[in-house]
Amino acid sequence: MKQLKCEKCGATIKIDDNDKEYGTCPYCKAKYQLNEKKDINIKIDDNTKELLTNGFSYFKKTSKIAIIPIIVFALIIITAIILTSTQIFSHTNISTNNKNTTSETNNINNIINNTKKEINKSSFNSKFEIRSGTKYKSSIEYLLDDVITNNKTNKDMLVTVTYKDNETTDPDTIINIKHSLEDWKKYEVKLDYDEDGYVNKVTIEDI
Repeated sequence: MKQLKCEKCGATIKIDDNDKEYGTCPYCKAKYQLNEKKDINIKIDDNTKELLTNGFSYFKKTSKIAIIPIIVFALIIITAIILTSTQIFSHTNISTNNKNTTSETNNINNIINNTKKEINKSSFNSKFEIRSGTKYKSSIEYLLDDVITNNKTNKDMLVTVTYKDNETTDPDTIINIKHSLEDWKKYEVKLDYDEDGYVNKVTIEDI
């Protein structure tokens, strides 16, 4: 067996049979840490040994404790990400639903508005269209009365009356046209429409 010498006094170091990692000088009581080959590695005393031993145990304990807040922090971060993603997704769904609802509402409003326009247009045109075609004086007089009423009350949608050399929207002139028509005579009544589909011109022709 290789003899190990104390660096302080040169005495042979006694190796503890119960602890193969340390050796003690029987004279000066210096302690040495040994490697697996029993060579002198570093010199330590009892306080250093206790510090190393207890310190390592403390490190193992505190390492286990320290990892707990790390795990908790990680869980908090993951939870926050999930919640944020859920909120974003929910917000996206809400936004999408709101967009869909708004789109559907707009479509309904458009349908309602278009329906109103069609009803108004039909109501406006019907009183003229019922008198169109081949008609006698009496029927055309009713037609011209409706034109006169419209042109007096609805300046934005004037209806022009054309007969022979007369083309006018003036109510008094239309009255004169009405009086010029002959009894028991047939006339051809034609209608023209504006770009929105409303009657804007009545043409009376002799047959």
